[in-house]
Amino acid sequence: MDDVKINTAKTLTLTLPSDADSNAVSVVLTHEFGDVVQAATSATRSSEGVYTIAYGQQDSGVYVLNSSGKHRADFTYEVSGTQYTQSQYVNVYTPYINWAEFSANHSELSSFASRFDYYEKRARSVIDTFCGQSFEYYPNKSLTIDGSNHTTLHLPVAINTLRKVTINSGDSDSEIIHDYTDSSLSNIEKVRKPFNFEAAYFLRFKSNVVQTNSSRIMGKTFKEHSDYKIEGDFGWPEVPLNIKQAADLLIEDLMNDDSEYRRHGVYEVDMDILKFRMKDNFYESTGNIEADILLMDYTMFVMDYVV
Repeated sequence: MDDVKINTAKTLTLTLPSDADSNAVSVVLTHEFGDVVQAATSATRSSEGVYTIAYGQQDSGVYVLNSSGKHRADFTYEVSGTQYTQSQYVNVYTPYINWAEFSANHSELSSFASRFDYYEKRARSVIDTFCGQSFEYYPNKSLTIDGSNHTTLHLPVAINTLRKVTINSGDSDSEIIHDYTDSSLSNIEKVRKPFNFEAAYFLRFKSNVVQTNSSRIMGKTFKEHSDYKIEGDFGWPEVPLNIKQAADLLIEDLMNDDSEYRRHGVYEVDMDILKFRMKDNFYESTGNIEADILLMDYTMFVMDYVV
């Protein structure tokens, strides 16, 4: 699986032993949330048996790959009248700091330019694990969550802009219970918390709402055995400054091998008889105390990680 930076172009190639029937190869691009990013589109024949499709910038100026997350491209074609589908995957990610930002602070490390993406990926992994969340962005996506008779609905990814909520989407009893374009369906809100740019991991019914419309009394709980399709913009539209600064510190450590001992929990080395002293709580740190402080406001929980 290739890593691709968000809002950049990517070309995928399908190679067959010979041409597909009528040179007809179509590709559907789907996001890991289940949303179709680009409907069936014809691939271009480059040479015998070789077909490509380019996902770049659209006329609107928006890139096809404008959302973080894994994407699956399904190539469908026929050979001798039999249909086949082959899938390719790309992982679109948001860098927490780019080379221009980093090199402006560390001109002495200019020799690391070619390997910067490698170090940034390692630092991003440490930050995500330490904070218990990532700082990616998923615009115009949907998630379907089962209700559990609780007053709040927990989302696996923070939501930044809530647009629509549909109960039992696709079923005969499907009903829109929240729509930000319809003032009569303003029934659900985000449970906001500080330091998250209006993003929230929880939704709830507004306290003054008992009835969504004349046909259904919803109450104030997300009902068990019902599913809720949540539509909106998920994640973080901008990487917070603290996250950028923490990434800067961790990348600098990695480039200078400053984390070589600390990442294994070593805080003291006696080279005379080669004794190593290990921290009992080293899993609770990124290995850089300054980075830890910067990340505290964004930490949801702490779990073990390996650099």
